[in-house]
Amino acid sequence: MLLLGVYAYFYQAGGWNQNSRFDLVRAVVEDHALQIDRFEANTGDDARRDGHYYSDKAPGAAWLCIPPYAAAYYLSGAPDPVAPGWLAWAAWFSIVLAVGVPSAIAAVFVGRLAGALGAAPWGRALASLGWGLGTMALPYATLLYGNQLAASSLVIAFALLVEVRRGAAPTRTRLLVIGALLAFSGACEYTVALIAAPIAVYGGLVVGWRRAAWAILGGVVPAAALLGYHAAAFGGPFTFPYDYSVWDTPRTGWFMGIHAPSAQVLALLLVGPYRGLLYSTPWLVFAVPGAISLARRHRAEVAVCACAVLGFVVFNASIPPWGGGWAPGPRYLVPMLPFAVALACGVFGWIASALRSPSRPRRAVALGGAVVVSLTLVVSVANMFAATAVRPEVDIRWNRPYEEFVWPSFRSGLVSVSTQSIDMDANLPGGPRAAWNLGMKLGLDGHASLVPLYAWILACAAWLAIALRRAVPVTPSRDAASGEGGT
Repeated sequence: MLLLGVYAYFYQAGGWNQNSRFDLVRAVVEDHALQIDRFEANTGDDARRDGHYYSDKAPGAAWLCIPPYAAAYYLSGAPDPVAPGWLAWAAWFSIVLAVGVPSAIAAVFVGRLAGALGAAPWGRALASLGWGLGTMALPYATLLYGNQLAASSLVIAFALLVEVRRGAAPTRTRLLVIGALLAFSGACEYTVALIAAPIAVYGGLVVGWRRAAWAILGGVVPAAALLGYHAAAFGGPFTFPYDYSVWDTPRTGWFMGIHAPSAQVLALLLVGPYRGLLYSTPWLVFAVPGAISLARRHRAEVAVCACAVLGFVVFNASIPPWGGGWAPGPRYLVPMLPFAVALACGVFGWIASALRSPSRPRRAVALGGAVVVSLTLVVSVANMFAATAVRPEVDIRWNRPYEEFVWPSFRSGLVSVSTQSIDMDANLPGGPRAAWNLGMKLGLDGHASLVPLYAWILACAAWLAIALRRAVPVTPSRDAASGEGGT
């Protein structure tokens, strides 16, 4: 509830990437077509084939937006023309249900994954909130992109599998859901095959390859839908939207713009002030010691998470637009973030164990570690919240976006500043402010517009604190019973 309230509080309006996806939603609902010809003037991210325009994005995020937008559209009498104010509310409603709700649910599964890896109840809550508020999951849970949906689908599927290894029953329903989620993640972002593949191998080893057939069956529907969409829009089931993109970059390199990885880009990607991951969310550095701490007891799970993190970091260092365009950080890394958080949970467990140690030096080291983790986590949450409140699609002209744009704007009370609407003319400069938050809809502005959100966060945090104090230890897993886990 805390995270969903935060995600639903912001309407970020439009932008080329979002508009390209939402154009497909409108085309399907309003025109019963896949061509976005009637709307494409609001985006530069499109594909052109046989004289028609299409979204050049993977369709998964748009698919989830279609039901809520259709409900809003037809319950409003199928307005023609669609009024800009109504369209903004309909887009907000659709994005909350299509991206915000799955992201909040996935945060719970990040906590469940942490629990399966031995975290205590407070550690599970910290993992959920650390991912949901202290990484790019926060801004991208308020935007119609595919990265966050892919991350959510992947981590839910992986958590369900890890729970099976820890003693949960591998029911047909669970396996069908796992397969559907893995396939759907690919429909949201094609590149997440780098993560889905090791999860699938892990799943086959955990449940057995014969039983894994149920997961394969679960993946048939989203996979068939994706291949069918490719065939209908681009002429072949294995023809990607990027093959017809109006941009040249996706058609360069080995495949979809991929080149040999660059050491210079890797350094910028991790610690550079422009879009460096650890520059804006420094607490994720604890994924490294956390992985070392977890490796002895959870080797297979650490291997999957490490493959996800390292695979995506290397991949991101191999593509020319490594910064992700208008973004609050290296956007293409979003799908691997919950796996980095899962690894970082190993540090939580080590600190908790060391604080109970009879050794005074060890307790002192653990206390210092707890302080450092807390400080870096606070910095990460602050950066992500400020970027989300001001404008998560940070203009590429800012060389140091947090110092030059995000924090100066936030301190001045300039929030929800985007002037790019969901139905804008992409060839014209920005007009009036198109983004808003729910506080603004109550007549508030600036810092005052965030006060209702702060009240919501405090209320839910108090509720969570009470729940954690009353938490009843769960039944020990097989690893916990043998001294290899914790409850």
